[in-house]
Amino acid sequence: LKPQFVRPGERVLLIDDFLANGEAALGGASLLERAGAQVAGIGIVIAKTFQPGLAKLQEAGYRVEILAPVRRMAEGVIEFEGEA
Repeated sequence: LKPQFVRPGERVLLIDDFLANGEAALGGASLLERAGAQVAGIGIVIAKTFQPGLAKLQEAGYRVEILAPVRRMAEGVIEFEGEA
């Protein structure tokens, strides 16, 4: 990362639009940390919580907040966490 965008010691909130396997968020966090920044947390817009990405991020020690957690998807059906 270029130093005009992220400086060592800065606290950064990483935002990802869609979480499934977690590789994009982990890669982004790794880039920020290599630039010397501290990842304060990771915000996810939509997360497929039945896939391994959320667990990977949490196991790596990141605080993760999700706007729309999807617990199940099937043809024509999307169920969000907290729905009956």
